[in-house]
Amino acid sequence: MLMFVLLLLLSATFAEEVSDSLGKSSIRQRRETVYNAAFLSVFCTVLFLLATLAFGAEFRLELASLSTLTVRTVLEIVMAYLGAELLLKADRSTVGFLRLLTIPLLLAVDIALGYKLSSLQIVGVVIMFLALGLAFHHNPRGKKGAHLAVMSALLGVVTTSLYKYDITHYNSVVGEQVVVLSSVMLFFYLASEKPPVRLLFKPLTGAQSFSHGIGEVAMSFAYSYAPASVIMAMKRTFALGWTIAFGHTYFHEKSLKRKLYSGAVLVAGLALVILPR
Repeated sequence: MLMFVLLLLLSATFAEEVSDSLGKSSIRQRRETVYNAAFLSVFCTVLFLLATLAFGAEFRLELASLSTLTVRTVLEIVMAYLGAELLLKADRSTVGFLRLLTIPLLLAVDIALGYKLSSLQIVGVVIMFLALGLAFHHNPRGKKGAHLAVMSALLGVVTTSLYKYDITHYNSVVGEQVVVLSSVMLFFYLASEKPPVRLLFKPLTGAQSFSHGIGEVAMSFAYSYAPASVIMAMKRTFALGWTIAFGHTYFHEKSLKRKLYSGAVLVAGLALVILPR
């Protein structure tokens, strides 16, 4: 099971990084706006989730989840907007590092919800969190867009916790995600000046939406197999590796050695987090 989850997260984070890198290039070249990018990030995700119903996935949505579902929907709209703004304003590796703030906060939520985490797992999360200091020490250039990444990380704690709570107690993965992401998609469709559907038929933006859909669907099901803090720790660590790689090779970001050292510390922390309890 552990190997399955690792492969699922590794492929999901790679697909999402491909999508985000394509989106960053497209926004820079003014082929799309941040509203278009937010729409594209969820369109194929909804389609692929609905497609899983043909393969036996369950669609379950309970009225008791209405309050948490509504709050999560609003926050996911804000998250989608912040994510699109980050594509434009922040280095890819900056986003990868600062989103690690989600991990220690989710750990606290998991403990409050009754999950029993070992002392080694807690130490692992702390090590990963401290790697932030190593990554950004004397590196002011890498802090561009940092406030947006921090806001995204903090909101991610709430949305992930609500999602995990809903699929544990009320809704199926497909039911929860289709309702929330369809609402996000509709919001950004209406917010776009021109119909964003046309972008789905262009090679760059179409590939952007397709890749993000694959990654998001894989990530949605991953939360069914472990506590949210453990899944998030692995997701953020793998995502960081991809952001460093794509940021250096595709966007020519600097300070590669410092980022690699920080990444090594993160791998050590991850090893402790995923140890069997």
